[in-house]
Amino acid sequence: MAKPRIFISSTFYDLRQIRIDLDRFIKEMGYEGVLNELGNIPYGKDERLEEYCYKEISNIDILVSIIGGRYGSDSIYEGNSISQIELRTALELNKQVYVFIEKNVYAEYQTYMLNRENDSTKYRFVDNIKIYEGINVVENLQSNNNIHGFETSADITNYLKDQ
Repeated sequence: MAKPRIFISSTFYDLRQIRIDLDRFIKEMGYEGVLNELGNIPYGKDERLEEYCYKEISNIDILVSIIGGRYGSDSIYEGNSISQIELRTALELNKQVYVFIEKNVYAEYQTYMLNRENDSTKYRFVDNIKIYEGINVVENLQSNNNIHGFETSADITNYLKDQ
C-alpha cells in the first residue's frame, strides 16, 4: 500500500523550522512529505519551476498550507504568490486541505477586514496586504476551509495527530 503523500506549502525562509518539524512529524506518522527544498518535486526544463509544484499537487493526498507574515515569491499568475496558487490548485483538485495561519497574522486579519477600504492602514504582522486578501478567499469558501491558528510547529502537529 502506498504511503499517503502530504504536500507542505508555505514561504520558505521565515517558516523553515516549521517545515522541518512538520516533515519530521509526517515521516514519524509513516507518511511521505513533499517539500520543494528536499527534492521531492521532480522538475524539468520545459516549464517554469513553479509549474512543476502545481503539477505535483495532483499526485498528493493532503496539502498543509502554512501562512505567516511573509508574502513570498510572486507567481506567474498575476496577483498571487506561489504558495497561494499551490493552495488554490489543491482546492480545485478537491484535495484534503489544512490551513494554518500564524496567530498574530490571523488576529490582525480582523483589523484588515474592518479597514480593507482604507489604503492608508498599516499592518504590523504582514509584509503584503495580499496575505489578508488570500485569507479572505479561503475563509469564504463553502467547503474545505479548515483553518486554524498556530504559534509553534507543535500546534500544527498536535492538531494533525487528532485528525
